Amino acid sequence: MVQSPAATRPLPLLRRLGGRFMSLDVRNIGNIKIEDMALSGGYFAIFWLLEAVNLTAFGSLKVEAFASAWPAIAVLGCAGVLFRRTSPTAMAWMCGTAAVGLLLAGQAGAFLLMFELFFSLVLFGTARASALASHAAWVLSALSVAGAFALFRDAGIAVAAGFIAVLTLLTPAEWAGNLRKANQLADSESARADAVQEASRQRLLAERNAHDLALEHERAHLARELHDVISARLCAIALQSGAALHGAPEGSGRVLLHQIRGESVAGLEELNTMIRLLHTREVSESPGRLADLESLTESRRAAGLEVHLDNAMDDGGHHLPLSVQTAVYRIVSESLINAAKHAPGQPVDISLAASGPGEELVVSVRNLLPSDPSGAPTGTGTGIPSMHFRATHAGGMLRTGPEEEHWVVRLRLPHQPQDSTDPNEGARA
Repeated sequence: MVQSPAATRPLPLLRRLGGRFMSLDVRNIGNIKIEDMALSGGYFAIFWLLEAVNLTAFGSLKVEAFASAWPAIAVLGCAGVLFRRTSPTAMAWMCGTAAVGLLLAGQAGAFLLMFELFFSLVLFGTARASALASHAAWVLSALSVAGAFALFRDAGIAVAAGFIAVLTLLTPAEWAGNLRKANQLADSESARADAVQEASRQRLLAERNAHDLALEHERAHLARELHDVISARLCAIALQSGAALHGAPEGSGRVLLHQIRGESVAGLEELNTMIRLLHTREVSESPGRLADLESLTESRRAAGLEVHLDNAMDDGGHHLPLSVQTAVYRIVSESLINAAKHAPGQPVDISLAASGPGEELVVSVRNLLPSDPSGAPTGTGTGIPSMHFRATHAGGMLRTGPEEEHWVVRLRLPHQPQDSTDPNEGARA
């Protein structure tokens, strides 16, 4: 007799069951939580205890073939508990099969496995599996009550069946559903907090970009103004003083004109350096070494200021880093300007020396206080703050103020050997 092809094919239910078991990835074994292992062992200990005290489920439904094999069925169910987080679907098939087997074996532990099945499937399963398990809990509860009443025609048995259904089906489903909603809410709040933080970061980045763009526009505007106004005026001073110098007779007037032209040309060069810096941010070496202090004092003497320079540094301090030399030069230059402005006619003493155990550089600029301070002209108020900034930027400390009858500017800088050959270091000071 030839069997039909339909009879040779496995039943759809068995094929689906086999597919569920095949979906269990052995790699998930490494992701099993220790608490799930403890829970699985606890379930098996409870099963063994229930068997030891002969606490059965339904004695009339007990099948001897299943009763003798209850340890193997319990092991299957406990093994399913191990995969409650990593593979909830495989857990549901293993625990469901074991629960039915324990129920037929008369083991009350079947209700524990049903509790675990619905709790884990609703809490750890996919959204679709969780919803199906929650609905199935209500359907099975109603069917168990209706089936118990239809089978035994006893309201007490029907109520007992409903009570068991509530404990093993509805309670775990509702409990796990609430926990799942709480976890989803926590994940949503965490994602919202991350989104707010990212938005804040993007807003801060946009503000910084806008600030940098505004600075670029301001630098470009400042460079244009310096070139069109200040540079043009210095150029005119240089040209006019040069023209006057050619026709000037020998004497103090010619020396003064020569000094005016030299200062205007030097100022024009420094201004052009600043304009290039504002336009391109490319820093080129600008004058301001200790070697230039001599020419600086000579120019101030030619302008009528009595200046005394005493440089006691080894090799004149040329071994110092360019940033230190430039800071000293700029601070001394500003001090001389302030002395000529606020104490005209008073001599100025400049000294440079190495002092202290660390051989720090000490720069002192002293001049007598004016006899009538009220008559001294006022400035813009930016000179001294600028000197303090240069001193701090070079790693030193500046003190300015009156000492007895003198106005003193005292600068202390670390005395370091020059270890850089970067020509742009001095211009960055």
